[in-house]
Amino acid sequence: MFGRNSRQQQPSEAFAAEEQNRGEGLARRIERIASDPKNPSRGSLPLYRMADRDALGNAAA
Repeated sequence: MFGRNSRQQQPSEAFAAEEQNRGEGLARRIERIASDPKNPSRGSLPLYRMADRDALGNAAA
């Protein structure tokens, strides 16, 4: 509908927003893991970081 201020998101925009949210969530998780030397997920930090880069790269694309 023409003339409306709001418009429906395109699938690529929705995907970018989802990936941005995923990347931000992963970044928070990485920070929590890295700040706790006893966190059992410390060994998985490289995988979390790769997933974060992937998500943010997808969001930017």
